[in-house]
Amino acid sequence: MRFERLLTAGVALAAVLATAAPAAAISGGERAAPGEFPWMVRLLPVGCGGSLIHPQLVLTAQHCVDEQPGDSFTVVSGAADLDDPQRTSTRSTAIIGGTEWWNGPDWAVVKLEQPLDLPTLRFATEPQDLRTLTVTGWGTKKSGGPQERFLHKVELPFLPDEQCFDDPWWAEHPEYPRATVCAKSVDQRSHCPGDSGGPALHRLPSGTWEQVGIVSAGSDCDWDAGEEPTPVYTDVAYFSQSIQRAADQLLSSAG
Repeated sequence: MRFERLLTAGVALAAVLATAAPAAAISGGERAAPGEFPWMVRLLPVGCGGSLIHPQLVLTAQHCVDEQPGDSFTVVSGAADLDDPQRTSTRSTAIIGGTEWWNGPDWAVVKLEQPLDLPTLRFATEPQDLRTLTVTGWGTKKSGGPQERFLHKVELPFLPDEQCFDDPWWAEHPEYPRATVCAKSVDQRSHCPGDSGGPALHRLPSGTWEQVGIVSAGSDCDWDAGEEPTPVYTDVAYFSQSIQRAADQLLSSAG
């Protein structure tokens, strides 16, 4: 298994940041219907995904915003088609995120300059009994490919810890198992570079979507090289208290 974090910025679609691979434009999935995931947003210029967890707050991956000013991002929302004339672009004003994201806390909350009139996504506050994960993004379909204009989705089998963390790499990084959720790539189905920061979703018995993960690492969709990735997601329930504190702090601040 190869783990490299990829971050897309400007004309560079993916740059290796450290020791794990974030997502591209969904490989092996299908186009999402307009309005199917109305909380899904795009962060520019980094080319990452995110989810609207409050009308004025976006949850994304820390490696997408790391060391960048809080007011340096534009959030595109309200459309599955990035060229849709009805899409909305909103500036960010502040960010609070996990520290040392390479050690597991790969999450960040971004405050917007104004609230958006869109549905929001609930995030998990306790572990769920997972069977599958649904992942959405505008990432690439294979390594080196262009990012997508239309939002895509893919359903992946959940991979229990005892299967995910059997690679020797994990023995040297014990912080990951307690901070991540894993999935299994089947028939070249995975998140890819450019999907980083987007949500990994679980549907509750009520039919409501809940965010259980943040696209973080594990796959650069290098199918030509025979890659067999293990998609890795930040465990939202594990960090839920920290995420909520960050959200409360941002909403109470003037910036």
